[in-house]
Amino acid sequence: MKRIVTAIALVALFVTAAPAAAKPKTLYYDGKTVAGNSLSFAIQGKRIFDVKGYVTSTCVPTHGTPRVSADEFNPPGSFLLGKTRKASKTEYISYRGDVTKNYEVSIVKLKGRVWVAKLDVNYSYEEVTFGAFSELVQTFYVCQGDDEFKFIVATA
Repeated sequence: MKRIVTAIALVALFVTAAPAAAKPKTLYYDGKTVAGNSLSFAIQGKRIFDVKGYVTSTCVPTHGTPRVSADEFNPPGSFLLGKTRKASKTEYISYRGDVTKNYEVSIVKLKGRVWVAKLDVNYSYEEVTFGAFSELVQTFYVCQGDDEFKFIVATA
């Protein structure tokens, strides 16, 4: 009986004396994409989150001239290193209203600690304007943006 109590006491001592699992340190990245747009994100362990920046997008109308501009790129959630994930989010865009943006983030290891994040966004919206004789002109736009961001995962 004494041996069992001693064994249980030793097991309890090792369990309480074991160091608590250390939470990975959060690192913050800020830089430019391949196309020269700003982008920032945070990384903790093997997850990237809080992605905020811009991606150059081309919006093609049903009639008229295509538009090229830097669109906000703020996908919801987190993204795992080495994986591809799609996400959607409804956002308000000035002069366009509520727009559902479809995001895809693919993070691929190049070599060593160097990674590349491939960023894709697409969405569509409707624009109503006045024509030459005060008639309403309805135009639909389909927008697509692609860019890349290279980064090095530092050891914390």
